[in-house]
Amino acid sequence: MKKIYALLLLASVVASGQAATFVSDGTGKVYTFEMLSQIDTSGVTVSDGAYVVSQDFTISELDTLRIMNNDVIKMGNGVSVSIDGYADFTPADTALVTRDSDSSNPKGFRIFADNGGATLRNMRFEYVGITFGCANGSLLADNCTFTLHNGKSSSSGAIAFNSSCDGNVIENCNFIENTLNAIGCGATNPVGVIIRNNLFYHNTTANRNKPQINMTCAGAYDMVITDNQVIGGQFTLSGGIGVSNMMGMGFSGTLTVENNYVTENRYGIATIGPMNAVIRYNEIIDNCYETNANNGGSCISIYDSSGKGSIYIEGNRLEGGLWGITIIGSPEVNVGKTDNPDAEDYNPGGNVFVNNGNNGVLYDLYNNGTSTVYAQGNTWNVAVQDSIHIEEVVYHQADDESLGLVIFMPAASGNTGIDDINIDNPASDDTYYNLLGQPVARPSHGIYIKNGKKVLVR
Repeated sequence: MKKIYALLLLASVVASGQAATFVSDGTGKVYTFEMLSQIDTSGVTVSDGAYVVSQDFTISELDTLRIMNNDVIKMGNGVSVSIDGYADFTPADTALVTRDSDSSNPKGFRIFADNGGATLRNMRFEYVGITFGCANGSLLADNCTFTLHNGKSSSSGAIAFNSSCDGNVIENCNFIENTLNAIGCGATNPVGVIIRNNLFYHNTTANRNKPQINMTCAGAYDMVITDNQVIGGQFTLSGGIGVSNMMGMGFSGTLTVENNYVTENRYGIATIGPMNAVIRYNEIIDNCYETNANNGGSCISIYDSSGKGSIYIEGNRLEGGLWGITIIGSPEVNVGKTDNPDAEDYNPGGNVFVNNGNNGVLYDLYNNGTSTVYAQGNTWNVAVQDSIHIEEVVYHQADDESLGLVIFMPAASGNTGIDDINIDNPASDDTYYNLLGQPVARPSHGIYIKNGKKVLVR
């Protein structure tokens, strides 16, 4: 019956004048666009030195689609390339995938097979994205540029995960002015991924309620977001980094957000739902473009009504937000716990709050939840680091008895150890380390260590 149905479907396609969709034979063959251009039914032709893809085609399980060095691939309106095998997009120097005309909105590449996978290196994608859903495979994107993605392939960004998978790495890439967010996944599809040393610049140009990095963290998956620059376009709806577990799924993995430079977004870093998270050593500056302070604008926002999991916050610079840190619901949040250095929950604090507030009121930490929050060892936006002055920038049980207490004494003593420096032309013999102790050849925005001292690189 299936064969008869397929023949009837093919007959109807032919009768309608449409070309039959090419499907590779699944014998372990490697296909290039040059090879596809020689197959009449593939919909791939050559025009002015570029490969033009005018219709959908499918690369079957066991087969590979390979992009060669200096290939230029132009995709037509609504065109989708499905890869059930492997995507080998690793030109030695570069290759370009773009649209075939100013009016075309291609759907891009859909890599879906359970046992498939993808390696993307030295690629430039314009107006075209990657949707990845290989449950037993992984995606590596290295030294690629994703720009002007049209949002037609997925509602979740230039790289979109549509099923749970582990072992993914996105590093050394540029995400620039994409219509929706840069990287995302569905609310029921947590993924294990390392997002490292990327530039996110002015994404979500459609000004939707989607952060530039929009991920789901749950299950046994670990997620690391580190050493990125997340620069917003001053959009009023798009945040910087957002990680959620909106469905309240079980979790045993950990989210780590560290050493990122986040600026000019609606908000800086936000978590929603239960999870274990570490947020440390980030520079979160001027994320204040929410038009209604009651709806956002925090440097760091933590929301969880379940009371599960824990959030550890250390060593961040929180500056120029409508709020410093906001806590909603009943999450367990540790912003500094210095009483016992040998305790499992010891946290030296080290967060620095500068000029966070709205409507003429300064708010360094707003505990709009019921749990007690430890916030010791921090430097607050007050002239004198004592309980009387710090109380002025902390909102908690002392202001509303229904809220949880914030324990903020003792504060940091002496100098915070962070200096502003300009390193546009650093000396050749200067050595910088990130806060994990790893050497950095040329530091960008963020907090680093030089000569044994923390420095803030702007």
